[in-house]
Formats: sequence, C-alpha cells, structure tokens
Amino acid sequence: MICLYGGTFDPVHNGHLHAAAAVCDALDQSEIALILSARPSHRGRQGATVAQRWQMLQLACRPDRRFKADDRELHRPGPSYTVDTLTAARQAHPEEPIGWVIGSDAYRLLASWHQWRRVTELANLIVLHRPGHPLQLDATMAEFTRLRQVERLDGELAGCVWMLEQDMLEISAAAVRALLAQGRSADHLLPGPVATYIKQHSLYGVISDP
Repeated sequence: MICLYGGTFDPVHNGHLHAAAAVCDALDQSEIALILSARPSHRGRQGATVAQRWQMLQLACRPDRRFKADDRELHRPGPSYTVDTLTAARQAHPEEPIGWVIGSDAYRLLASWHQWRRVTELANLIVLHRPGHPLQLDATMAEFTRLRQVERLDGELAGCVWMLEQDMLEISAAAVRALLAQGRSADHLLPGPVATYIKQHSLYGVISDP
C-alpha cells in the first residue's frame, strides 16, 4: 500500500513521527510519505514559511528510513487540496492501494473538505483513533462511517475507512508554537534537529542566543 500522511507540519513534532511509525508498524509498511501542505486553504498565515517548514520536515524524517519527506504540493500552484494530491497519486499508481492517514479530529470535519467524497473514492482513509475515546460524528459522517468502515485493509484500492486504534502522543503544533512564543522550551516535544533549526532561525518567537 502507498501510505500518504499530509499536514502543515508547522512545526513537525514528535506526535507526527509517532503517528507515522504507528501506521508503518500496523500495516508493515516500509515507507510512508509525509506530504507538506504548502498552501492549506483552511489555515491562515503560517508560523513559519513554506521553505522553513520543508527544511524542518526533511530534518525530522532523515533519521528513520521509513519516513519520506514529500514536497509534491510545493510544486503545484494555488491552494493545497487533498483531492488534487490523491488524484495525482492515483494517476501514477492506478492499480495500487492508497492509504491517506488522518487524525480522528480531522476525520470528524471531513465533510467540510473540498470535494471530500472524491477524496474517499481515491484512497482508503486510515483514521488515527485513540482507544476509549468515541468519535463524536455528525449525521453525515456517522452514516458514511457505517457504510465504509472495515475491520482490516485487505488490498482494497480505495473507499474504505479503517480505524487504527493507537495511543497517540498528546502534542499539537499549536501547543508547541504557544510554548515557544512564551519563551519556554519545547525541546521535549520536537525532534532534536527541528528544535535546533527553530533556535537557529528564531522561529515562533524564539530569540536566538547572541
């Protein structure tokens, strides 16, 4: 299966890497592509530039050969829509299963995505779901989940929803940015090279040592 994991990664943190590793372990994947969302339509101004987020993502992925930093959305003009990324992936791999990794919080809001039903036709959705935390879904997503959820992924090209129950690290990029803006350390939440990069480039309100 081709596994794709998209995000703004602003900044990429240990929670992202933990989730990527969990998917690889669960599906026995030798590779997962972490795709940088260059110009997300649902987000305002980012804390770091696209180039800086790309540099940090490469630094974070480098130690684990299963993780591939993917810049395909940087080369496409206009807003970064998941449906466009998956359309290109499907055209490149018409006969291979594709899995799009998504957190349970984002899954709850899937129906608000651009051409969301087309997204589900192009890939399987691998939903990272914390055990013991029921998903609070609206009627649309509850019915969609009832129809599409499977107990396991057995080579389906697309169209399925698989809940990967996994204890995730309680980290968010917003929390990391808030800590740094307050002048506090977030080193324990970040890959070492990313923490160093943030300090070197004075990102997120960090004041570099003279």
